[in-house]
Amino acid sequence: MNRYIIGVFLSTLSGVCYGFLPVLAVYAYRGGATVNEYVFLRYAISSVFLLLYVAVYKPHGLKRFIKSIPVVLPLAAGVFQGAADYFYMFAVDRISAGLAAILFFTFIVWVAVWGFIFYKERLKFSGIVGIALALVGLALVAGISWGKISTIGIIAGLAGGLACSGFVMYSNKVQEKQDTAVSSAFICLITAVSLFLLGGVNGSLQFQMSSGGWLFCVASGVLGSIALFTFMAGMKRVGSTTASVLCTVEPVTAVVFSALLLSQKMTALQLLGGMVLLIGAVLVVTAKKES
Repeated sequence: MNRYIIGVFLSTLSGVCYGFLPVLAVYAYRGGATVNEYVFLRYAISSVFLLLYVAVYKPHGLKRFIKSIPVVLPLAAGVFQGAADYFYMFAVDRISAGLAAILFFTFIVWVAVWGFIFYKERLKFSGIVGIALALVGLALVAGISWGKISTIGIIAGLAGGLACSGFVMYSNKVQEKQDTAVSSAFICLITAVSLFLLGGVNGSLQFQMSSGGWLFCVASGVLGSIALFTFMAGMKRVGSTTASVLCTVEPVTAVVFSALLLSQKMTALQLLGGMVLLIGAVLVVTAKKES
């Protein structure tokens, strides 16, 4: 029971940490950071922290990882993760942090869809209802404000969720064969490298931001590494389904703190849509049948 309670705490803490990231992004943008700079620094700093952990506690893990895992799997996971976070933080720059988080969290529905198509993972009736509710909630959140806020911001939030589903599928394949801490560190490093290459191509990595912008980028990197580590640790104790459900606190955290700290308000219908979407997502996750 103590192990389970600790797992619940760690998984919930992970969701709260992830929910703070879009809020930190807004402050970083105000300090002059570009989307690419913010996302790159987040993963670069996170990879440093995770690699330090591996060096201390898993000194031979990285070498075994390189020898035992086909390079295409962590490479794909890293690229999808970089794309997901880039689209997510681009959305935060165009729409409210809370709305961006809710749109991004549609990745849970996509994961269920890909699992059904590629791995024949069936859903109970409640899971089908969950997908329908998620789509209704999404329509309420996005449709009622289509002409009032950035259309490209809404599209970017949805694209981030779609890319995140690709990251989840590939990273799960990687972790089937290797230690999760080592896998996370390696994938995080690939993500940082891919974002660095993207910044080199489009010239967006100038790093001409204020000290405040740097501070919030560094804080995001540290918090991001904690979020990933606590999620993995919590998942080991309570299982992936329960951990994913507990992490639905992420968009709730983003909505609450974007309202408290950034004065970004959402209408009653948008909040209702967000609640319906999250209920649908929870139903999808909990309805997945064990194979």
